[in-house]
Amino acid sequence: MARADLLKKLFSSFKQDDKENFYKFANEIIEDERKKNHGILADDLKMILSNNNIQTKRPMSSFISNTPKDADKDAPLVEVIYPEKYFSDLITTEEKITQLEQIIKEFNNWDVLSSNGVFPTRRVLFYGPPGCGKTLCAQAIASEIGIPMLYVRFDALISSYLGETASNIRKVFDYAKNDSWVIFFDEFDAIGRSRNDSTEHGEIKRVVNAFLQQIDNYKGRSLIIAATNFEKSLDYAIWRRFDETILFDMPTNKERMELFSLRMRNFKGPDHVFEQYMDHINLFSHSDVEKVCQIIMKQCILDGRKMYTKNDIDFAVKKQEHIVSLRRTQY
Repeated sequence: MARADLLKKLFSSFKQDDKENFYKFANEIIEDERKKNHGILADDLKMILSNNNIQTKRPMSSFISNTPKDADKDAPLVEVIYPEKYFSDLITTEEKITQLEQIIKEFNNWDVLSSNGVFPTRRVLFYGPPGCGKTLCAQAIASEIGIPMLYVRFDALISSYLGETASNIRKVFDYAKNDSWVIFFDEFDAIGRSRNDSTEHGEIKRVVNAFLQQIDNYKGRSLIIAATNFEKSLDYAIWRRFDETILFDMPTNKERMELFSLRMRNFKGPDHVFEQYMDHINLFSHSDVEKVCQIIMKQCILDGRKMYTKNDIDFAVKKQEHIVSLRRTQY
């Protein structure tokens, strides 16, 4: 965050219509952010100041050519994402929102904390059943902080060649250290499995050791978030590396109802009818409720309607209920 004295001078010069000093202090703020390794923010502010452009997102193409790649597959190891999700898009407990707000508050006050000998929360583990909002929450955190997400692609990260996965992990952290990110490791159990698992070969031990080494040595100004649906399979040493661990559990019926109303807010209809199906959807995750809403919305759009009916809800719930049933049979 820019220094308070510079912000005061900036606002004062704007109020006095002093363009010369306004640009002077604005440039000082930009350089101040660059010194803090906020390269993306500094470039965005410079672009706005030069072009009078309120668009704050940099083109994705500015990153694509520089992203690290897997040597074997020639596939990018990371994807740069500018999420457009916020806490207002989340349906969760007040306790969890408080936890997340604290993480953001600490990140935004990084300099204040570090100058007093302590560090903000830098590593967070999200765990719990699939479809319960872990990825959405990571996106919301990135948006609330105002920095892009560096989404680690495990389909490219995991290599069949001996030692290449560990090398790919190092490439990700080497790339990330040059800017501020929310670094998101989804399906984290793919590289964080227990080294004591008798079913795993020796390569997983090298991968876990490589990750532990990288996360211990990483000095970048970023928030690392890892998400897993299989927390019991994680190595014990992995758990100890995270400053915060947050459980994402199945939603309550109240949360399912709130999520349905939130997602259907742009359509008119009897949202209270959804409550009648609670006995049918007691195994629905957040993602399942989202799918129900998508089915209803698509049908309305294709029919040229802005209002959904009880029949729409009935059709969507039964369709998703069948999918959930099949999913539980398979697993």
